[in-house]
Amino acid sequence: MKLLAKYNRVNIPITIGILLISSVAYYFILHYVLVHQLDKDLTIEQEEIFHHIGETGSLPEASDYRDQRISFAPVKEVDFKSKFSTEDSFDKMEGEVETFRRLDFPVNVKGHLYLATVKKSQQETEDLIRLILTITLSVIAFLLVLLFIANRVLLGKLWRPFNNTLDQLKRFNVSSKNKMHLQATDIDEFAQLNLTAVSMTEKVKNDYESLKSFTENASHEIQTPLAIIKTKIELLSQSENLDETQMNALQSLNEAATRLSKLNQALLLLTKIENSQFVQTEQVNLSSVMLCYVENLEELARTKNILITKHIKPDRFVEMNDSLAEILVSNVIINAIRHNRTNGNIEIDLDEKALTISNTGAEPSKPTSEFFERFRKGASSGDSLGLGLSIVKKICDRYNFPVSYNYADGIHSVKIEL
Repeated sequence: MKLLAKYNRVNIPITIGILLISSVAYYFILHYVLVHQLDKDLTIEQEEIFHHIGETGSLPEASDYRDQRISFAPVKEVDFKSKFSTEDSFDKMEGEVETFRRLDFPVNVKGHLYLATVKKSQQETEDLIRLILTITLSVIAFLLVLLFIANRVLLGKLWRPFNNTLDQLKRFNVSSKNKMHLQATDIDEFAQLNLTAVSMTEKVKNDYESLKSFTENASHEIQTPLAIIKTKIELLSQSENLDETQMNALQSLNEAATRLSKLNQALLLLTKIENSQFVQTEQVNLSSVMLCYVENLEELARTKNILITKHIKPDRFVEMNDSLAEILVSNVIINAIRHNRTNGNIEIDLDEKALTISNTGAEPSKPTSEFFERFRKGASSGDSLGLGLSIVKKICDRYNFPVSYNYADGIHSVKIEL
């Protein structure tokens, strides 16, 4: 989720909640103020009645207007004080129920007690409250929409340097010689981010170049003495003065040197894959690569009398480095042959969705997920380095191909989703 969307998801509900609470509070405050003003008007009417009685010694005439009503009712005794109240009464002329604000108070005219009632219509007050509230809410809603749009535009401009830096980091390639060109900004945090990003990428590039040089030099320096050792062993093995013990020792030395050479090459390959040194990609015909390697490795399979069954869909192309495609295919096929049993079977399936290689074999002595780790191999793996499936996993990770290893009913299966 984008930061702006996250901000709006939190900000908008809070703003709407505050608006609703404020609107309710505003309504009651406005209602109280206007009703209080109405009560003042009723009090003025009360004072005018008292003044009229004081001047004339008689009650004023009762009135029954639409917005104001005054009435008097004789009572024997008065046991209450003046009080305000609100009532609803049916207006025959309008044909609807109307709300009135009412003031009841006692009056004494020449020793006679009366209950005076003054009513004023509250309908105009309610209409005025609704009108004011509607206008106020409309203005607030308009301002909120305007503020939302302004924030969206303003935040979009403010975050533009950050988005530019993020885009540059996404397209950053450790093997590229080009430097990052980040957008200048006067925002301190983003400027600091740009400096950190440039410093970090330059350091990563330097470390990459150092590691690349080290692995290449180390591989070359190791291969040279290994080649000399193997040559000397071959020369010694051709000597006629060697007994059986010495011949066996030379053979063991030759096997150890060969194994060390393979180990060096495998580790170098893993390092190159991890360092993204196989940058170039193309549309590789995986079907043709599979058929070629199956044909090349059939002789190795025949030494163990292994039957290979192929279900390969023609012209299945994948976007990847052609060298890595060949390494991937050869490793999974060699793994299926090496860890198979004599008179076993291998089934190869390649379709639009996945490449699956299944082979017969002994039950694994450890969880199958561990076979993708370096130097993890089964008890019957013989002279295997334990790096074949690790290389497969690294290649699959490089191109986001999910890979899995399963064993069921005597069948080992490696599935690569394409």
